[in-house]
Amino acid sequence: MAEDGIKKLFEVEKKAQKMIADARADRAQKLKKAQEEAEKEIKEFKEKEEKKFKEYEAKFMGSSSETASQLAVTAGKEIEIIRKATAQNKDVVVDLLLKYACEVDLN
Repeated sequence: MAEDGIKKLFEVEKKAQKMIADARADRAQKLKKAQEEAEKEIKEFKEKEEKKFKEYEAKFMGSSSETASQLAVTAGKEIEIIRKATAQNKDVVVDLLLKYACEVDLN
């Protein structure tokens, strides 16, 4: 009788250990599945947001080649304005430099 009780306890303990092992395996599987689903959702969200950003960028900033060409045209115009101003004021500046360099104030 005592042996029967011990056998039952041993069997119940093995059964409990198997249940615990099964629960741990199930938990690990659920965690892995949840992680995969989260990664999938993150990837989809990232792609969606990148697409929205690209659309926004194209709408408000234009393409990069378009922006570069506009920048080059603007810079060219500004350089030409500076060259014209330099050419117009060159004689005046040279005369002023010569005047101040050659005059001696004796006072």
